[in-house]
Amino acid sequence: MSQTLRCIGMGMNMIFARNATPTLTMLILTFIVMLTPAWASQCNLTWHNVVILQDGALTLDDGQRLFKVKQNGQLYFGAHKVQLNTAQQQALVKYHQTLTKDLPYQLSHSQLIDDELCQRVVKRQIQETEIQSLIPALKTWKSVTVY
Repeated sequence: MSQTLRCIGMGMNMIFARNATPTLTMLILTFIVMLTPAWASQCNLTWHNVVILQDGALTLDDGQRLFKVKQNGQLYFGAHKVQLNTAQQQALVKYHQTLTKDLPYQLSHSQLIDDELCQRVVKRQIQETEIQSLIPALKTWKSVTVY
C-alpha cells in the first residue's frame, strides 16, 4: 500500500524593475510575496515498503522479503549473510547513515512535509537507485518515490 504526500516548500521570488516608480515596484513585490506560497517549490512523495531502524540495524521489508542492513554495510537476507564486494558494502554504509539520520527527523516532524524532508528524500532515492544497480538482491528495493 502506498501513501502519497505532497511536499510544499517556501521560496522567495524577486523581480527587479528598471525605470519603474518606487510605488509600482513596491506594489509588484508585495503582490509577489503574497503569492509566493502558490508558486513555492514542491515535491510529491509516494512511500513504498517498510523501513525499521532498531538496535542500530535497518530492516527493509518489501512485503515478500526481509533484509537487514547493519551499520558496517553488511546485508542479511533472513539469517543468511549476503556476500558483497567493497563498492556494494560502501553503498549500504552510506544508505544506513542516511536513514539513521532521516528516520528520526521524519518521525519528529510527524506529517509535516518541508523542503528539508524533500531534500533528504531525494538523496535517499538517489542512493536507492545506486543500490538497485549494485546489489542484485535489492534490485527492486525502494522506500520512496519523489515526483
